[in-house]
Order: sequence, then structure tokens, then C-alpha cells
Amino acid sequence: MDSPKIIKNIICAFFYVAFMYIALDFKFLDNMTSFTVKKEEKASFKTVTNENGLSPKINDESDKNVIVLYSSSRDDKTIQDKKLEVSPKNKTNKPEVTITYRNGQIPKKKEKNNQTSTKKINPVTYIEAIKNKTWEYAELIDRYIVKYDYDTYIVLTIRPKLQKMLENVLAKYDTRMAASIIQNPFTGEVLAMSSSNKNEVLSITDDKYIENNWAIKSTFPVASIFKIITSSAGMDTGLMNPNSNYLSDGKRFMKVWKAFANSHNGVFERMARQIGKDSIEEYASAFGFNKNFYFDLPVSKSVFEMPTAQKDFEESSAGLNKDFLVSPIHVSQIVSTVVNKGTTMKPFLVDYVVSKGKTVFKRKPFALASPIKPETAKYIRKMMHATTASGTGKKGFGGYKTCPDLAKYCAGKTGTLTGSYPNYLYTWFGGYTTISGETLSITTLVGQSNNNATKAASVAGQIAFELFTIGEENGTAKRGLMAKK
Repeated sequence: MDSPKIIKNIICAFFYVAFMYIALDFKFLDNMTSFTVKKEEKASFKTVTNENGLSPKINDESDKNVIVLYSSSRDDKTIQDKKLEVSPKNKTNKPEVTITYRNGQIPKKKEKNNQTSTKKINPVTYIEAIKNKTWEYAELIDRYIVKYDYDTYIVLTIRPKLQKMLENVLAKYDTRMAASIIQNPFTGEVLAMSSSNKNEVLSITDDKYIENNWAIKSTFPVASIFKIITSSAGMDTGLMNPNSNYLSDGKRFMKVWKAFANSHNGVFERMARQIGKDSIEEYASAFGFNKNFYFDLPVSKSVFEMPTAQKDFEESSAGLNKDFLVSPIHVSQIVSTVVNKGTTMKPFLVDYVVSKGKTVFKRKPFALASPIKPETAKYIRKMMHATTASGTGKKGFGGYKTCPDLAKYCAGKTGTLTGSYPNYLYTWFGGYTTISGETLSITTLVGQSNNNATKAASVAGQIAFELFTIGEENGTAKRGLMAKK
């Protein structure tokens, strides 16, 4: 083969390879992301992140007016070309950037694998849900729950052991009706709540638990529980203290603490005369009367209207007005306010919410008001202790051989008055105990056909004794403790 032909073939092969190389190179570039940046001045080196998460460098050495950026992504099979136009600088010295795509389609951003879009739900929605959904016991966590949906459940503050104990105590006594509540006075948590009607105890898992629960109905006369209001008004304003003397019968005088412990109506009528109608009305309102009652279940407001006649006003201040109506849950809140140094905590039932194995909502204690000073609350607590130690509540807390000093570690206020709905003789006990190792408020209401049957103080005493037994089993029972001072 002669040399000219060899040279000719080499040249042809060279141009063929060069042609194929250029063709393939243009085809490769056509599949790559391209940016065109128009600018007035020379662009500085910077990093731009495109929609695919790429961060190509700007190379401005090829042309002073046009910069072409190439970035290859192996994550997507098809990559959209796009143009990046930078307008002249605005007043803020920041460039305005507009991005357009050749085919008019915007590539979808890649979602991170560890991110999940969870729709946030207003906590009020969970609270509202417990009114209409079934309550059930969850053995795995030993709590009562309400299933919100397939992935979510609401955990209630009710403690199964306390709830079962409360239901058993109510079943033990022969009553026309009864209601009882155990509450944490420092947080507002309702730990147990039940009622009975003609000896039939309402179970917490009953479909009619909310509808038929006497504990949340404001149809009962407040009776001598109102003496807590009158005492608070007198002591908070500095007009009296537990050792102040008032004429009781004839020429005899009685100290305020003793009149409270024995529920002496005459002394409280004289106290009301000194305190005045406006002041007692003010403190009744501060304790929540004639106001909406904030709770996770529907509770109508407790009502009172102070009579204008002086004698009627004085009797009403002693708790003798049948039209002063209150619910057991409200009495529990009044007592808890006294125990909690004069601060009213919002009572609640929803503790926390779990969704897909994670806690998405946790209830926090919330203070509603501070109707009385801490010093006044301390005075009231001491007088409540006298009620169980030597007053109207002593009998209900006595007779327990394994805990003969039960009354010593309990305190409260009793009340007795006939009501209209239902038409029974009602007895109250609103108080607290430290016998189990922690301070718990106890409220009981009993309705009977006559005054010779079981009273609320006896039911409360049994509940306190059962709490002592539970504390002994858990090794938490402490003796000699009273509420925080």
C-alpha cells in the first residue's frame, strides 16, 4: 500500500472519529441542566442550588455577558433544562431572580425519607372527643383511654385502681343517690369520679357515664359548704380570724373555728352581718358561682342570688338557702383551692394524647384564679381539720381499728339541707386527706329519704381508709402529714 493512500485513510478516520465525538458530546450536553445568566456587570463566583439539590459553580471566564452552568445528576433519568435570569439590582441591593423551564414543567422536589406530613390537630378537638366516644380500659398502660382514630388514643387522668375503689365504696352503702370525686388539688387532675342512683353504681365504661353522672350536675343545694365562702370573706378582708368570738346562744360566745367545725348557723349569721352582703357576694363570685364552669365534660354553672332582706341574707350566708345550687365537681374545686394555698386550678380529665406511638399532646396544669390569700387558706384548712377531729365529721372518720387515727390525717366541711331535684335530704363532705402519702381532695354527696340513713361523712371516711390501705400496700402511706402550709 502506497503512502498517499495510508495518509488519506488516516485523515478520513480522524475526521470520522472527531465528527462522532462532537455528535455524542452535543447529545450528552443536551441531557444536562443548563443555566443562562444575563447580567449588567461581571458575575462573581458563587454557588447556586437548583431544584435537584445541585450546587454548580458559576464560571464566568468563558464570556463576560453569558455564563453557562453544567451539572449532571445521576439521580433522575431526565433532567429539565432551565434558564436563570438575574435582573439589575433593586433598592435593597439584592438581585431579583426568575427561573423558567424550557418545557414549562417544574421538576418535583425530592422528599426526605425521614419526613412525614402529619396534620396538626387542635388540642381542643381531643378534649371534645371524649364527650362522644367510648371510654375503655387499656391494660397495657393501666389507664382509661378514648380512641380518637386508628392511630391515635387519648389517655385520661382517671386512675383505674382509685376508680374501682370509689365504685366499690359507693356500692357498699345503701343510698338513694350518691356522688364522689378524688382530685389532685395542686394540678386539677380528676383521679376518680363516680355516682350511684338507688344503689346502682355508674361504671366509668358505661355508655351513660356522662349523661347520668351526678358528680357533674349543678342541681344540689350547697348547704353549709357555703360557710367556706363566708369564712373566706371575713378572714381575707381582715375582719376576723379563727379565734374571733361571736355570740352563739344567750350569753355564751364561740370562736370562729369551733363554729366552723360544728357548723353553727347562728354564729355564721352574725359573722355575715359584720362582713356585709357585697363582700360575701364578691367572694362567692371569686369562687366560681354564677360563672361558667371550665371542665372537659359539660357542667352547668353553680348559681346563687343573695336575698335583699337582712334575715334571709344572714341565713343564706350560713348555707340555709335551698336555691344556692352547686355540683360535686365544683365543691371539689372549692376545697382544692383552699388546699392549694388559695389558687384555683382548672379541673381536667384529658392527660395526654398518643399518635403513632408518639406523645403529640400533654396537658399542663392551669391556674384559673386566686380568690383568697395563702394565709386565709391556711386558716380555713386548720378549721377543716377541726371538723374531722372534734366536729360534725368526727363520727364518719372513726371506728377503723387498723387506722384509729384516721380523722387526724383528714380535714373537711360538712353540710346538710333538703333539695328539690331530686327531692332528698342531702349531706355533703368536702375535704382532703394525706393518709396515703399524698394530699388528695375528697368530695362526697349523699341523698337520702331521711336524716337517719348513711351520711356523706361516713362515705368520705371509708374512702380515706381505702386510700390509707392502698398507701400501705404501695409503701407510700405517711402519718403525721397535713396539707402544704
